[in-house]
Amino acid sequence: MTSEPEAPRPPDPPRLRSELRWRDAPSEDGALLVDPSTGREFALSRAQAVLLQTFAEHGDIRRTAAIAGERLDLDIDESWLLELLAAVAALGLLAEPGVDAEQLSERQRLARRRHYEDLRAEKLRALLPRLRELPYYARTLDDSSSGLARLPVLDKASVRAHFAEFLPEAMPAGEIRWLSTSGTTGERQQVVRSMVDWDASQPYTWALNRTIEAARGERFCRLTTPFCDGSECHLRGASRAERTRGPRLSLDGGFDIAALPPARLEQMAAELREHEPAYVLADPSYLAMFADQALRRRLPLPRLRFVVTAYELCSALHRRILERVFECPVFDAYGATEYGALAVQCEAGRYHVNPESFVTELRDDEAGDDARELLVTTLDKQLMPLLRYATGDLVRPADAPCTCAWSETDTFASLEGRAVDSVRAPDGRRLAAAAVDRVVAPAARGLVSYCLVQRAEALYRLEYLPAEDFVEASMPAVAAALRAALGPGARVQLTRCRELLPASSGKFRLARADLRSR
Repeated sequence: MTSEPEAPRPPDPPRLRSELRWRDAPSEDGALLVDPSTGREFALSRAQAVLLQTFAEHGDIRRTAAIAGERLDLDIDESWLLELLAAVAALGLLAEPGVDAEQLSERQRLARRRHYEDLRAEKLRALLPRLRELPYYARTLDDSSSGLARLPVLDKASVRAHFAEFLPEAMPAGEIRWLSTSGTTGERQQVVRSMVDWDASQPYTWALNRTIEAARGERFCRLTTPFCDGSECHLRGASRAERTRGPRLSLDGGFDIAALPPARLEQMAAELREHEPAYVLADPSYLAMFADQALRRRLPLPRLRFVVTAYELCSALHRRILERVFECPVFDAYGATEYGALAVQCEAGRYHVNPESFVTELRDDEAGDDARELLVTTLDKQLMPLLRYATGDLVRPADAPCTCAWSETDTFASLEGRAVDSVRAPDGRRLAAAAVDRVVAPAARGLVSYCLVQRAEALYRLEYLPAEDFVEASMPAVAAALRAALGPGARVQLTRCRELLPASSGKFRLARADLRSR
């Protein structure tokens, strides 16, 4: 007698992975679901969070819809819950046998990358009609333009020459600020900023570094050029009260930052201690020069959680001094007066681009190196939006996804500096400022900063500022490393300086060509 075959066992109902954790109870603002296996956090609406928590408790579609509906005072359609579970499954948040953490991380990376790509594409589609309402874009964009790469590149000269054509007939509501760029390497450029736009984009950039994000809203100090915020607010002589705005204290630096009188040094150190900042946001040259002088005079400084460097290229020498003096990590950020903070270093050292507010493109300028010019499209700027804006800044693309929790974002391996802050080898090769720094910093022992000036086709002068721990015997090795990088025929002169002077904008440059200086 043969037995009948067993009926196939129904598949196990889907369930959330047991190790997932909720950051907080759902509120009107939503909730964060944390995946400890991959380090990622998922922001959910209150309704989504309640649905998933109810599903985790009951594991049944119909019961979940009914119970969650009562909790939310909503009529929950089962199809809505099924769509949510499908999205959750795509992120690897449902239990699946045999799936390891590496596979989960890659699945989440790809799913989140698709999400941000779709979001940016949607924002770009909405942006183009608004751009055509502005005189400049109405004149330069035709109705048939499709695909970002086919649209015209916007250069700085066009913005300067046609500034009024980038403005709407009526200014949007909210605070408006009229600013100008620093003009370190060219003419200064007028900029108008809506603080509503600013608040719509900047938090997303700083959230890409969890250490920085955790300190948002806390007290901090800022030290940068005498021209802050691009609005020519020179701070020299301003009182501490005048330099304090909310949690921020702007320190009273100056063009003579490398040779401050003792009284000014002691005042800055005292203000730093008394303000008790969680962190310092600073131009790396200014903060490194101040830190070196404070170290020489044994001035006590506060322990910081971290330092954020911005405004100009951060040398490995600057980072070395800041880490030594403040005993904390240093994170670099990239942005511009025209569009604010665009990218920030994560804890792994990569530069992550704000995936919500910007589209970035890397343009090969045929200089023969691995640096590329950065083009920026702003997606959240209602006032003075920029389409394929040629920044004049160079970056190196990353060759693989980052290992941090933001691996789905566009990333740069490094910032290379401004295109004009480059020198040329005798054979015509370009060495961007960061490429020069990768030669100088490993060989140097005890430098605060420097500038490599190209004086002729094969003649270079390294102007350097010794630090407290300067080792003069290391300088021949620095010269040899530069000659090797520049190639046959290169002559390198070494010039020790008592102080380095910034450009008229107040910013320092690590490299520049001055072929008229012979």
